[in-house]
Order: sequence, then C-alpha cells, then structure tokens
Amino acid sequence: MNALVMFDRETRTLWSQFLSRAVQGDLVGTELETIPLTLTTWEKWKEVHPDTVALRKGSRGGDPYTGYYGGRSAGVIGESNRDGRLPTKELVLGLGFDSGPLAFPHSQLRLQQLVNITHAGNATLIYFDPATDTALAFGAEVGGRELSFRLVEKNGREWLQDDQTGTLWVPFTGQAVDGELAGSALERLHAVNVFWFAWSDFYPGTEIWGLG
Repeated sequence: MNALVMFDRETRTLWSQFLSRAVQGDLVGTELETIPLTLTTWEKWKEVHPDTVALRKGSRGGDPYTGYYGGRSAGVIGESNRDGRLPTKELVLGLGFDSGPLAFPHSQLRLQQLVNITHAGNATLIYFDPATDTALAFGAEVGGRELSFRLVEKNGREWLQDDQTGTLWVPFTGQAVDGELAGSALERLHAVNVFWFAWSDFYPGTEIWGLG
C-alpha cells in the first residue's frame, strides 16, 4: 500500500505502521496499542510542555524531505488509488480506522478552526491551529455528558469553552483548567496527519469533511 512496514526481531512479523497491526508472519492480525501523538512545531510544543526533554541528533540544519514535500511524486511506488478530490499531497487529518473513515483537509480546517461533529455515534471535536498546522481529534464526552465547544480568548490566550458548563479547556491537551469540569480531560482519539494519497490508498471510500 505504498507505505513502509516495520518488523520485530523476535518473530520477523511485518507490521503496518498505518494500520497498527501485523499484516504478515507469526503474529498476523495482532494489533498494537496506539498512543496519540501531536504533529506540531517544536516552539509550540515547548510552550505547552516546557519541561520536555528531547533527543537531538546531529544534522546539517535543513529538512532532507523538503524536495519531496514540494514534488509531485506519491510515495515510493505511486498511488494505488488515484483520487482527484484533493491534491495528491494535501495534508489531511484521518479519523475512523475501523469504521467510517473521514478525512479533514488542512485547507478546510484553516477556514473553520473548530469542528463539532458526531462520528461513529460519538460526540467528536476537531481542533486546528493555523499558526502551526496542528490538527487534533478529541472525544467530546465527559462523565457521560456530551459537550460542544467554541473558541474564546481570555488573558491573551486562546481557549476551548464548552457550551454546557462554560469550563475552559487547553486546546492542545484537552485539559479542563477553570470551571465546573476543571480537572477533567478530553480523550485524545486515534487520528493521523497524513498526505491525501496515503489516506485514500488505504481508505478509497473515505468521506471528506468540508467538501461538497
């Protein structure tokens, strides 16, 4: 599917990084635990997590993939499912690996930074930060209560505020810091920021949010 696979040294099983499960070998069908990650700038990450310790490897200072990002090639072997609904290398936030695949193009999220939707029967929140091209997905239910959100600015900072209680939440972490639900946290959902050609290869019938 035009994506690199991992292997484990113990059984030589092949694992799909995209699907988070074994696709060939002794452990075929076994799923890995997924841990949410945040694709953002180092500057923003340090702002949110100032105590972060990072491994810095030697480099010449430039991004070796700059040419690839701007080029027309699609992966190593090209697209297996050519889908012209979006540009080949449009970045999308992909949600719904097991059912209801849904792609959120970054270009559309720049126009609507916050999206409250129901996905797979669950209240879901998509947050996008245009300054850093950061797209995150959260479950929007706390203590059995479905919440809807809007963006507000207070004390020179941007916050999420739920309509039901007025609680303030940190957009990058989903943590409630002020209000009735302070101390609560939104669940991060398994979602990936990926090129359109890769998402559409794995999920050719995917729905695209914001188009149509």
